Amino acid sequence: MTRISENQLTRSLIEHTASNKARVDKYSEEVATGIKAARPSDSTDSGVITRYKQQLDRIDGYMTTISRVKSFVQFQDDALSQMDELILRAKEIASQGANEALTPSARAFLAEEVFQIREQVVGLGNSSYQGRFVYGGADDDDPPFDASDYDEPTTGQASVKYEFDAELGTSQLRPVHITDDVTVTLNTPGGDVFGTTIEALERLGRALSGYSTTPASGSPDGGGAAYAFPTDYTQQTADIKYTLDLLNQARDEDILPERTMLGGKMRRLETAEALLNLSKTSAQEVLSKIQNADETESVANLTQAQTALQASYSVTAKALRLTIMDYI
Repeated sequence: MTRISENQLTRSLIEHTASNKARVDKYSEEVATGIKAARPSDSTDSGVITRYKQQLDRIDGYMTTISRVKSFVQFQDDALSQMDELILRAKEIASQGANEALTPSARAFLAEEVFQIREQVVGLGNSSYQGRFVYGGADDDDPPFDASDYDEPTTGQASVKYEFDAELGTSQLRPVHITDDVTVTLNTPGGDVFGTTIEALERLGRALSGYSTTPASGSPDGGGAAYAFPTDYTQQTADIKYTLDLLNQARDEDILPERTMLGGKMRRLETAEALLNLSKTSAQEVLSKIQNADETESVANLTQAQTALQASYSVTAKALRLTIMDYI
């Protein structure tokens, strides 16, 4: 017959007590938290728990990104809404200025508001969001529209020329992942959105002020001269009317399509957000089934574990006292 030594018996009792103590701790945590598998190692489904927790972390990351992008898209749409109103006002001034009953000095008076509108539009083109220029592409630490000069006049608002910055990165698009499989482009190059409007407003302001702009069509090159009145009065009228076409073009081909595209982006973001919410709910339900404890069962298990632990303490204490007595 194999005889168990006193040391072996003592070690076995201590290990058994430690095991019961661990079970009491485990079930106490279950009762306190309502979770039976707080760590993947607590469950035979550890791989599933890890995978779903990683999925939830990824979903939360995408949800944060979507929230940020939605705010960015809304910011752009607000800017373009203001642009639309400014263009409509500029068209009213152009129509008024094209009236040949007005004198050159009366037209020059209208130019003041046009240049104010241009400054507002340039300000929108150079608008920043959270410290970055919205329409600067990858070069978003530098204003995308810079001021230069016309040859004539040499001073005043009619002498100022704005052009889109052609530095590296200004026309680069910036895509961002909003789900594993879906991306959204954050920006449109500023020149595509504001270029024609700024050109139209400069031509209109200069024409009303009494200055032509070269070339006759296309992007201004900084040239132009003062009209000679009354000889150039008809040409002044034609130049003013031309800006009406440019303003219509800017609104119909640049601003309204861009706002439509932003609306489409917002719908994609909202759809992706809704799908991510569904995925998150589904993953949470799976984890809940694996991890969440049954309260009644946990309390019963805790009671049993506490009883077993108490018994272990008693048996171990008696055994240790007997062992000590053997040496007295």
